[in-house]
Amino acid sequence: MYFPYLRGRQYELIALRELLENNKLGSAVIPIIEPVRLSPTLVSTLEGFKDKRQKCSIVMNPGVGSFLEEYSDFSKSNLATRLDRLIDESENFYYVSLISKDYSLEENFKSIADIGKQITVCKKPDDLQGYNKNYREQETAYNFISEIGRLKREVQGNKVKISDNFVKLARNTDYSDKDDEFFSDDHKYFIEDEYKGFSDYSIVGEEYSESGFAPYAVAIHIVYFDSDENLRIHHFVSETNQDPTNPAGKFKEALEKLITFVNEGLVERTLAINEFEKLYKTGSYPGLGTVKKLSIMHHIELVSKYLDRISGDSE
Repeated sequence: MYFPYLRGRQYELIALRELLENNKLGSAVIPIIEPVRLSPTLVSTLEGFKDKRQKCSIVMNPGVGSFLEEYSDFSKSNLATRLDRLIDESENFYYVSLISKDYSLEENFKSIADIGKQITVCKKPDDLQGYNKNYREQETAYNFISEIGRLKREVQGNKVKISDNFVKLARNTDYSDKDDEFFSDDHKYFIEDEYKGFSDYSIVGEEYSESGFAPYAVAIHIVYFDSDENLRIHHFVSETNQDPTNPAGKFKEALEKLITFVNEGLVERTLAINEFEKLYKTGSYPGLGTVKKLSIMHHIELVSKYLDRISGDSE
């Protein structure tokens, strides 16, 4: 099982929604959404998963963003009511608790009775205190752990490995110095390593920032399989990076490099790659949010196709 962990920004939610609408999420993919805002896009995306009976997970005590405050302030609003109804009625959702040393169930914005629909996330040894107090004797659906021996020894049940595979650099221009690197082989070895699945933060990374700024360079981050079916990531970076002006021109420069890579047969075709090709042919600049959206879509669809292929579910 693959659990892509997304922070619920607008472009991440739209990425999931477009994959869902185009039937590009296989049964072995269960997205995790950590909501950062109580937004119409969040609720409509979750409604789409419910309507399609596609499995999805929502973090009940998000550690970043303003969701908890907004949910509390607008608990009687239409959005909060729709979200509550989804949680009460959906049979295909899982509910995630981010465990800390002092975690308590009261941190979650809504109580979930069905322990078999719950997921825990422990990333530090001290998190075991919160886990042992609240979940150790519970038969949760999955328990996410980082690659720390003590966590693997002490956390019970169906364990899922969670990793941050994206090496985030300070500036987009810095990716030019190492434009191709190893990304992950978790998809190959998670069963051998005695996990029920694997999780990552896609091409965004775990670090979260509220603020944005105009970058000097445009970088398109695309994962692909090498000859040994390891996932690598290639960073396609613009050339004219002296100042933050002309983002459309910078995008064109980066996109030309991506299209050359695609035409050389190095990247498996996905819905997102087809969209990148359309943008190249029309000369359109969709904005940096859409560029991230397409890169996420490509990654998730690629892993979904791989898991379908090894399980015999591919078309």
